[in-house]
Amino acid sequence: MSARRNMNEEKLQQQLRSRLRSVREYLNLSQQFVAEQTGISRTAITDIERGARKVDSLELLRLSQVYRYPVTYFLGDGEDEKPRQATLHALARTAGDLTEKDREEVLRFANFLRHYGRSRKKRTE
Repeated sequence: MSARRNMNEEKLQQQLRSRLRSVREYLNLSQQFVAEQTGISRTAITDIERGARKVDSLELLRLSQVYRYPVTYFLGDGEDEKPRQATLHALARTAGDLTEKDREEVLRFANFLRHYGRSRKKRTE
């Protein structure tokens, strides 16, 4: 039973570090930026993401605040949960670096996706 528990804990640790890294990368945040925002050293963030160090509860709370994802997402609840606010913030942050012409193109594409999604939904009903 102990070996089974250890395997389960290792799986949860792997999921936690994988989600922390993938969300940081999805939001296009550098480890240095996250370190500055959380007060966690960049090397500690690197070690957490590669599994050389465990994240403590207060660090997880600070990371979830910077990423604007709920702590429960990182702990395994809400498998496919993608908080809307985090996505919108990442989109706005990325769009801020674009030229005005590129932002207009992104807006046109977003409108295309919105209308495309509605038309697909109608066809499947």
